[in-house]
Amino acid sequence: MLEFIFSSTLEVSLAVSIFLAVLLSVPQKYLDRYLPRSRNLLWMILAIRLLFPLQPDFRPVTVRFVAPYRLTGLPPETRMPNLSLIQILTMVWAFGVFLYLLVHLIWYKRFERRMERGRAFSSLSPAQSRLAKETFYEVKYALGIYDPISLWISSEASGPMLLGFCHPKVVIPDCPMDQKNLEMIFRHELMHHRRHDSWYRLMLLGASALHWFNPLVYWMARRAAQDLESSCDRSVVSGQPQEFVCEYAQALLNTAKCLMKRQNVHQTVLVSYFSSGAQRLKKRFAELFSPARKAGVCLIVLSALFVVFSSSLVFVQGNDQNLEWAEKLKVGDISSINIAQEQDLQMGTEYYSAQVKDDFVDWLGNINFKPALYQARNRTEKERMYVTQKDGSRKRVSVFSDGSIQVDGKEYWTYHS
Repeated sequence: MLEFIFSSTLEVSLAVSIFLAVLLSVPQKYLDRYLPRSRNLLWMILAIRLLFPLQPDFRPVTVRFVAPYRLTGLPPETRMPNLSLIQILTMVWAFGVFLYLLVHLIWYKRFERRMERGRAFSSLSPAQSRLAKETFYEVKYALGIYDPISLWISSEASGPMLLGFCHPKVVIPDCPMDQKNLEMIFRHELMHHRRHDSWYRLMLLGASALHWFNPLVYWMARRAAQDLESSCDRSVVSGQPQEFVCEYAQALLNTAKCLMKRQNVHQTVLVSYFSSGAQRLKKRFAELFSPARKAGVCLIVLSALFVVFSSSLVFVQGNDQNLEWAEKLKVGDISSINIAQEQDLQMGTEYYSAQVKDDFVDWLGNINFKPALYQARNRTEKERMYVTQKDGSRKRVSVFSDGSIQVDGKEYWTYHS
């Protein structure tokens, strides 16, 4: 099962990487012509495709990568006799996924505890804390949000942020801020909650974990996180007058100034931040005051079609003993083939002719194999073949009604080139 998931993950990763490489070659100014929410939707489509590497039953395979059964050239004492190359790679990949998720989740929990500890050391006066809480609930109810969301004022916060998934918290640093600044900060963070951006970040983390070996996926996740902030900024100021936009931009700048003295900044990919670095802040200002941009519907639709269907053109096959036998089988190696049809699978006709052997080898050569993830229900065995080779060895090949094949008891799904 893991072999199937790993090979499917490689196929989707290769297909998406082609698309991401094209995006990398396009100057950034052309992508910035589209609305941030359109770019976010594009990244979300890519992330979903990376998270669910499911492939269609019909696959017009045009690019095929074959992992050999064994690495040649290695001394016998270094080989692992019970594991094929694809099995070793699958175990390395699975361990990498587990380690990636474990490190990030541990870092996130430590970060959350650190923010919670910082609540006890807040330098704000009782009046300033009361102002922050009153403003928070005013903005929360004004936005029509009635979910249980806590407000944390922490001395450890590197900036205003939304923290948590099932029990969300808005965290702000213990910097003195006036009511207008607080209002803009809370509008931004609560808008993240209303848009479910924390779950979006979790989806990006899952895609990065599943494709930890692909640097282009990291680039995609970083760009998606940046566009997420710009998209949230747009959502906050949408439908507001120009004076409101200027006040919002001023709040961004004031928060950045307040946090300049904090050097011990630790962040995590699962948290949405109000504040940004200088370069990123400059771009967010440009996004706020830019004129109307393209919706990018055609770009999104074409990109989605390309990513979904291009992955079906790539096929990654990890050979085992059965598939290596099918790859190397020659007509001259076959002594006879006994073929039994569905009507009578117990008895069959034994063929010695060169034509039958040639047809059988051609049939094997036109099929791409992959270990089956599951067995289809109510399938029937349509044909059974016993292939006897001149060295005396014998292989049993069964063909089923769902298109799957069984070779010496092991299940495979088949895809025709």
